[in-house]
Amino acid sequence: MPKAIRLMPVLVLATLIWGVAPVQLPAQSPQAQVATVPARAAESDSARIQRLRVLLDAAEKAMEADDDATAVLRSDEADVLTADWSTELLKQDEVQKLLQRLKEVQDQITAEASPGAEPGLKSPDEVVTISGDELRAELERVRVAEQGATYDFPIDLNDKVATWVNLFGTTKRGFMENAMGRASMYMPMIRQVFAEERVPADLAYLAVIESGFRNEAKSRAKAVGMWQFIRSTGRIYGLTANAWVEERRDPVKATRAAARYLKRLYEITGDWYLAASSYNAGPLTLERAIQNVGTRNFWDLARSRWLRTETKNYIPQLCAAILVGRNPERYGLRIAPLMPYAYETVTVSTMTSLTVLARCAGTDAGTLKALNPELLRGSTPPGTYQLRVPPGKALDCLRQLAGMPAGKRLDFRGYTVRKGDTLAKVAKRFKLTPEDLLEANDISARQFKPGKRLLVPPPPAMAMEERDLASGARRVKALGDRPLPSLPVVPRDLDGSTAPPKEPETPSQPMPPPGQIPLPLAPSKAGERVTAPPLEVPAPAEPAKAEAPAAPTLLRAKPGDTLAKLARTHHVSLGELMRLNPQSVKALHPGDDVRLPSRIAAEPIPIHAGGLHRVQKGDTLATIARKYGITPGDLKAWNRLKGDRIQVGQRLRLSAR
Repeated sequence: MPKAIRLMPVLVLATLIWGVAPVQLPAQSPQAQVATVPARAAESDSARIQRLRVLLDAAEKAMEADDDATAVLRSDEADVLTADWSTELLKQDEVQKLLQRLKEVQDQITAEASPGAEPGLKSPDEVVTISGDELRAELERVRVAEQGATYDFPIDLNDKVATWVNLFGTTKRGFMENAMGRASMYMPMIRQVFAEERVPADLAYLAVIESGFRNEAKSRAKAVGMWQFIRSTGRIYGLTANAWVEERRDPVKATRAAARYLKRLYEITGDWYLAASSYNAGPLTLERAIQNVGTRNFWDLARSRWLRTETKNYIPQLCAAILVGRNPERYGLRIAPLMPYAYETVTVSTMTSLTVLARCAGTDAGTLKALNPELLRGSTPPGTYQLRVPPGKALDCLRQLAGMPAGKRLDFRGYTVRKGDTLAKVAKRFKLTPEDLLEANDISARQFKPGKRLLVPPPPAMAMEERDLASGARRVKALGDRPLPSLPVVPRDLDGSTAPPKEPETPSQPMPPPGQIPLPLAPSKAGERVTAPPLEVPAPAEPAKAEAPAAPTLLRAKPGDTLAKLARTHHVSLGELMRLNPQSVKALHPGDDVRLPSRIAAEPIPIHAGGLHRVQKGDTLATIARKYGITPGDLKAWNRLKGDRIQVGQRLRLSAR
């Protein structure tokens, strides 16, 4: 994922990704739970522009003083300020100049990020296109190699695409051969996930550009994994990142998140070239470029100054990667295929060392780490975890774990708390956070006392990024955060192909037939689309509208409250809470009024005799009780719970014994 999107606050990003217009709060009715603050006078356009100018002045001064943190903060505030401005206001010359200054500040912040080569092919370098006899020879080579081939992604064969095809066979040959070798491991799984999510299969080659199919890839903009998600976008699409796991590095989970993100971008833009460009540059950056250039043709946008060189190269690279990746041998590439990414899963009920699990599964810790690249430590996280083991090893592993005492599951070092020790001091000594230490030992801060024996886990394998506003939440429930269904058996053929997945029994939309877009036999000029229309992805069905809007819910913030904490407590999306309370995005003070989204209660699920509920990730007693139309108190009494704490995988009674 690109740098520009890193600077986009969650509010703006969520508005673009979810397709939700800025919320205009309705007038308060007598049904509101508490009295509202007197309405403020509407801010004039001139006052808004002046506020934007002040923020930009502060950001530019911070950059001059090498205060990047303040510059990023002021830049984000400027993005939030302009998120709900009307199109007429954004088109004013004065505003356009200020937006250009904002873009320059963000570009400078990105340029001064930690140096180092980007993963994949992402590079700000200009590429000189081939021409003349060399171009004609390359175009003829492509036509011969691709004769009879069809694609489900539009391919514009022009001089820029031909240049990258040429580079993949010359200066970028080594990179492409290594990337396609890794692709042979993951391509069956990726094609299967993309088919299930109804995304063009040829978009799998986007991972060539993003990371070269490397799960451990990390960009200077702190994008992580094969699909290079930044933390906020990954969270929106259900990828957890904490001190124990980094799901952006998980090939299966990240692939499904990437498919859903690409599909959403296509729904927004209506064009696969623009969707892929948005994936690189960010939806806000691309939309600004479209407004300023006045066209939705990628090639016209690529000739403007409103896109970075990296984004201008992105579509030519993608088209060339699809052409070469589909038939590497026809372009002279030698690929060493790898075994497909295949595994069985074992439910590990409590935190267990990988070396112990490796012995149980009859393999080595390195193999387990390769199958579970999301794990950041030498153990599974606290609580229940679905561990991937080599095919055929799951049953042996389960048998070994079944009779293993809890004391033998961990090979962590021990430490006894001494007089004068503090939680922060001990955590820092072992390069952990206080939360890590408490969670590993399943204790509270009050139980950290002299004489307490602690198990000290190893430090994270990769440095955690700085926590943002929402990082206190273990998982933010968002529109993209849906369960990740398990994949069917992955075929074992090594040529990257896979049998089409079976259709579900009651499909909501017919699966589009493969290969609808033929490669043009004649080259096109840059900007001229000669291929068939792009594959049409059906938009998801709109949810049924409520008969009448419910009265808004208001509550008053207490000491220690944050928007993230309130989102968890009331089981609502943090992004939605931020949209409703923009004045509290940066800080929430005791006594502030917080608006909660209106909800119309759903019909509770009927409970059968002896019914049980298995606790899922993100469940709380309150949400489970609401789901079945019972009270949290009854739920605690029926299950003899002393507190509100529940664990993933735990089974709860839904009625009295």
